[in-house]
This record gives sequence, C-alpha cells and structure tokens, in this order.
Amino acid sequence: MGWVRMKNMKRGFTLTEAVASICILTLVWIAGMNALIISRCAASRAKHKVQAVYVAQRILEEQRRLAFVNIVSQPSGPVSIDTKSTFSSSGDDFLGHRVISVTDIDPYRKKVRVEVNWLENVLGANIVAREYLTTNIANEPQLN
Repeated sequence: MGWVRMKNMKRGFTLTEAVASICILTLVWIAGMNALIISRCAASRAKHKVQAVYVAQRILEEQRRLAFVNIVSQPSGPVSIDTKSTFSSSGDDFLGHRVISVTDIDPYRKKVRVEVNWLENVLGANIVAREYLTTNIANEPQLN
C-alpha cells in the first residue's frame, strides 16, 4: 500500500522544479550567446590583423623595389583591401591608414618601419588597432 501512495505522488513536476529548470536553461543560453558574441569579435579582429599584415608586407615589398635613394619616410595615407570577390559584403573590406618611417642606419642600410592602423569595433566601442612591420634594406649596387 505504501508503494501505491508513492507512485501517485510522483506524477509530474512541481512549480518549483519547473522554475528552477527554466532558470538553469536561461543561464546556459545567456552564457552561450555571450561566448558567441565574443568569438565573433575575436574572429573579426584576427581577420583585420591578417589583412593589416598583408598591407604592411605589400608596402615593404614596394619599398624594396625602389631605388635606394628614393626610400624615404611618408606621412599617413589611406590603405584598403577590397574583399568583395572573396566575401559576401563590403563590410568585410579592410580600410585603414599607413605610415612609413625610414631611418638611416649607415650610408648603405636603411631601416623601414610600416605602421598600419584601423578602427576596430569591440563590443560596441571603436578602438584604434595597430600593426607594425620593420625591415632593413641594404644598398647593394652590384645587385641593382
């Protein structure tokens, strides 16, 4: 007889159990959405960083092709990468600025530093992100 009474008492969830399970599911959902938002921001920043490095490498290669006497510092100027053929929207395009700084090491070598900066949206706030690449270029007339 005791077993029958126990069986009748366990027919469903109580209101407390239902509310507790809804609260737990809500917390798990919020944590998942937060992780998704953070991972999208990190992916965007990583993509822009790779694009900035590409731009800086391209600029350094252009500097290497110049005559040694024409390698000089240049003020800030716009740089961009059009990704329309690669990605689905123009929002994937990279827009930034570059600064080229040239320092004479000695009469035969110059240090070239390229800074690429861009605005990055991090959780609703715009910050300036920067990437730097530096190389030494030697004047080797026998190779020119």
